Amino acid sequence: MSDLSTSYMGLKLKNPIIAASSSLTGNLENIKKCEDAGAGAVVLKSLFEEQITSDKNRMVGDMNFDAYTDAYDFFNASSTDYYLDEYLGLVEDAKESLSIPVIASVNCVSPGQWTDYAERFENIGADALELNMFILPSNISTDGKTIEDTYIKILEDVKKNINIPVSIKIGYHFSGMGNFINRAASSGAQGIVLFNRFYKIDIDIEHLNIKSSPIISDPSEIHLALQWIALMSGEISADFSAATGVHYAEGAIKHLLAGASSVQLCSTLLKNGVSHITEISSGIEEWMDRKNYTKIADFKGILSQENSKHPEAYERSQFIKSVVGLS
Repeated sequence: MSDLSTSYMGLKLKNPIIAASSSLTGNLENIKKCEDAGAGAVVLKSLFEEQITSDKNRMVGDMNFDAYTDAYDFFNASSTDYYLDEYLGLVEDAKESLSIPVIASVNCVSPGQWTDYAERFENIGADALELNMFILPSNISTDGKTIEDTYIKILEDVKKNINIPVSIKIGYHFSGMGNFINRAASSGAQGIVLFNRFYKIDIDIEHLNIKSSPIISDPSEIHLALQWIALMSGEISADFSAATGVHYAEGAIKHLLAGASSVQLCSTLLKNGVSHITEISSGIEEWMDRKNYTKIADFKGILSQENSKHPEAYERSQFIKSVVGLS
């Protein structure tokens, strides 16, 4: 029987399957179901900076800040404390109930109190912290370096104050993707999670309004993360976790071959239920037995660019061949 155990950010996992941050990891009952189905670790549903900010603003409303300074300070702090205390309770309950690693997650868009939050996550027992970050580069006055520097500052501020591993979950809106991933790893990120699947709009041409595009990912979305993991996994010291489009064992195996240390499941669990973790884990094991691999390390990264006999297949020369017809 094959051994699926592996390591991600120094955490020992019984297999490379992680239940990703989602509504399925937002309460203890569902988290326990993920463990029972065989997950190697769980990432708790993210604590959202924007949700806290929005609720602060709603609580304060049209309050006269000059006349009600004390009340403003009270409501401002109360909203933050409510969400933080609730989240800390979930971390604590998960650690008491689960035997697998529990990774806390914060979705942040600006430098702020994340250092304080991170310290409290560590103190309550979180095994690691995932910084789930996305700054939409839509402001025409903000250049790419400014945005990248904001990501790095949040990461560095957090790393200065905690000892547990920290990963950074990012999107693909970087012109110098390789350089930024290297900067993140050099700034202390032990894990790089590719990619964040963001909310996208659609347009209803009959009712002439904006609507949401499908939230659930499709297996075809695996390829962008697969390419970047294959390109970068042999270049930097941080571990990679694949987070978009992994629906079946085949997709998980592809990412491991490219060099990922783990895969994070979200859409497929929302669609098929958490029991699907068992099916994917069994599929990886069956493939390993068929290929005579006894452990993950036997094949992890053997198809990364660094280990490939044809490294050009991962970059532009292959594109030229397929589009232009050069041989």
